[in-house]
Amino acid sequence: MLGVTAAVTRSQLVSPRVLMALSRTPRTVPDHEWWRLLTPMFVHSDGWTQILFNFTSIAIVGAIVEKLYGYQRWLILYFVPGSIGELCGLAWQPYGAGASVAGSGLLGGLGARLLRHESVPGRLRGVCISLLAIAPTIRRDIHGPPILAGLCIGFVMLWQSLRS
Repeated sequence: MLGVTAAVTRSQLVSPRVLMALSRTPRTVPDHEWWRLLTPMFVHSDGWTQILFNFTSIAIVGAIVEKLYGYQRWLILYFVPGSIGELCGLAWQPYGAGASVAGSGLLGGLGARLLRHESVPGRLRGVCISLLAIAPTIRRDIHGPPILAGLCIGFVMLWQSLRS
């Protein structure tokens, strides 16, 4: 996923029209541009600092989450919460783009797993991630809802694993 995002982000750096075509805008829903609930996760509107932070955090957290949940569930934890973050973005931050909302979903999935950890330090890390989801949501930051969604989806996935 980082390879695809890197390729699209690279094309955005070469042609700024790519960013304009794929980023989140208030006209997304009225103009029936539903693909813009996914495409902002492949471009970055705030420059190199955002790009470096997002790629680094997704590479680190994403590798852990893929090891814990597998690739197919990783995709769910990436795109479903990321889309929720984009929907919240339409209301709270109507212009923008970046993979951080998708990375937030991965963080939520990691939090769900840590809350079920055998050790107290592991559980405390899960609690910290949970609190990290609540505070931004209250402040209407678009990263909080994807973390919460990742937590919920992660719990469902863990519950399904225990049942099978």
